[in-house]
Parts: sequence; C-alpha cells; structure tokens
Amino acid sequence: MIEMAGSLITTGTMVSHLRSRVIDTGAREVLISRLADSGQSGDLTVPANIEGYGRIRHFRQTVANNWPNNPLPIRPACRWLGIPEPEQMEAQIFQLAGCAWRCWYCFVPFNMLSADERRSKWFSANKLVDLYLDQQSRPLILDLTGGSPDLGPEWVGWTMDALEERGATSSVYLWSDDNLSSDRLLHGDGRYLLKRLERYGQGYGKVCCLKGFDPISFSFNTRAERAGFDEQINILEGYAKTQLDLYLYITLTAPPRSEDENLIHSFVRRLADIRSDLPARTVPLRVEEYGPMRARLDAARRDALTHQDNLVRFWNAAVAKEATA
Repeated sequence: MIEMAGSLITTGTMVSHLRSRVIDTGAREVLISRLADSGQSGDLTVPANIEGYGRIRHFRQTVANNWPNNPLPIRPACRWLGIPEPEQMEAQIFQLAGCAWRCWYCFVPFNMLSADERRSKWFSANKLVDLYLDQQSRPLILDLTGGSPDLGPEWVGWTMDALEERGATSSVYLWSDDNLSSDRLLHGDGRYLLKRLERYGQGYGKVCCLKGFDPISFSFNTRAERAGFDEQINILEGYAKTQLDLYLYITLTAPPRSEDENLIHSFVRRLADIRSDLPARTVPLRVEEYGPMRARLDAARRDALTHQDNLVRFWNAAVAKEATA
C-alpha cells in the first residue's frame, strides 16, 4: 500500500496503483467505503444508510457572505427532473474507496482513501442502484463520489446501464465527481466509455474539482508534485471538447502571497481560453472544518482557511471582469 511520509505524490504512479485496487472490470464491481462507524460518521447529519455504505448529503445553494452561491448539483438536477429549484436538495452518496491525492481539507479520513478492504466492500453497480431505488423516500440525485471516481470511470457507465435497465433515468439525476487526476476517458478504450457517458445526455453531470489556482497552491493542497496542476488543466481541456454536461469546483486555499490577485485573474483567463463558459461554470468551494481534517491543521493551513475569504474576492472580481470582456 502506497502512503506518503514527507515526500510528494507522483500522481500517475498513485493512480495506476489505486485503480487496480478499487475496480474489477471483469466482475463489474467497485470498492465502496463503509461510512458507518468510520472516522467520517461523526460529521454526518443523519446516520449512514444502505447497509452502512451510503449516506445522505444535503446540498445547499447559500454558502456564506461574499461567497458565490453553489447551485450544484441542484440546478442541473431540477432542469432534468422538471421540478422547481429549491434552496436545499438531498442526494444519495456512494464513495469510492480510493484517491490519488491527500488534500488536507478533505472530509474523508485518509485511511478510507487507500483501497483498504477492512474499511470497504465490493459492490456491483446493479446492486448499488437496486439498494438506492428500493428506499421508500429516496433522494432524486444519485451522487458517485469518493475518493476519486475517475480512478474507475466505468462505474459511472455501469450505473447508467443499471438505471436504464430499470426505467429510472427520467426520475433520477446522476452526478459524479472527478478530481482530474486520471485521463483514462480521453485515451484508448476509455474513449468508448466517454462516448457512452455523452450519449446519456442531460440526466448526467460531471463536476471536476480544481485543487488550486497555480502549481504552488495545488501542491500545498494535495501533497502531490506541482506538475499535477498542469496535468489537471490538460485533462480539463480534453473534457471541455466533449458533449458532457461539465461543471467545476475550485478550492481557494493557499498561503498568502503578494501576487495572489494576479495569479487568480490569470487563472480565470486561462479557463476562459479553454472554453468561454468555464469561469461561469466554476463554483469556489468554501473549506470548512470537519472532524477528520482538524488533526491535519497546522499554522500554514489555518492561515489558508482565513485567507480563502480574501482569495474569493479576487475570484469574484476576475469572473466579473471576464464576463464583460
């Protein structure tokens, strides 16, 4: 099992290692984290469901003063489902038990990100969808998260198959996270899977999480080598050329630097150069303190938590300027 002790993560090596441990393409199964009695369970607003391997998340649009509202995934879900857009909406969550990075602010304990079968269980997408649909009052959003689902993007395709076979596509909005650590969908056999995801249409949304706004903030957040930042952008460029309904999150956590305002303006411009609508499709995520991350806080990370309120002001100004350019 690869773990980091001071050295930076080489993203490609970690992705290859974990993919082989979280997905079984022959059996069409994925390794799902057990949330009941985990280090994450204390932060859940309601107890874990689905035999302890699922949870209900409450997405809220209102964030905090000076922070943009977060309409994801509420807005695209309501558009698909043909219902009015509420302030809050529930989603059924399943978490893949692996991630290539170790973001200090992650709400998931690190021991649930290393494909540890003592803390997880193998499920087929068919089984997960059946367990989800069998609930008496199920959420309308099914969210495949992690960990990092882009380690095993087949899981998304298999879930689409299961929903279609059960005639549930019109009554379920499918949402998945991608941290842009793996380019599997853009090469080789992955391109066939990408076409399948595109064919599913507006009932599926992919949100990609940018782990900073330059190589320094990226490495500070992920414990990965700085080259991973440009790798994220390269993968994003590939996705931006597809028919996927694509959205972005960004975490604005970094040590204060005098050039921060210029760096953020340059980054927003870079997103617009990739595709003109990407800045407007990007939602800054305000990092809050959760149980598993509190033990990871040091002076630099506490400064970053405070400084994110300054950085979001730069972000808002940059996006507004781009909109009028």
